[in-house]
Amino acid sequence: MDIWEIINFTLDVCLVGASIWMVSIVRGIGGIVGRTLNIITIGAVVLGIAHITETVLAFTLGASLPPEVGEFIHRVLVFTGFVMIVMGFRQIRELN
Repeated sequence: MDIWEIINFTLDVCLVGASIWMVSIVRGIGGIVGRTLNIITIGAVVLGIAHITETVLAFTLGASLPPEVGEFIHRVLVFTGFVMIVMGFRQIRELN
């Protein structure tokens, strides 16, 4: 494992940690605002998972898995996370 892999993995863990932190802050807020923030937070969690998944797949299955498959899984998860965030913002827009 070289220095860049260590740095990337550390940043991935920080991203997941930040998304879990978001969950702990948003938890307990009720009503439509709370539901909206929960959707946005779920999107952030999925984005964090997408990054760590790409790193873990490359590290553990790098030799047996074509790199394109790991990149595809990463992009599908990132897309899903962004869709969740957009859905949350769309609910905020409907509040007006």
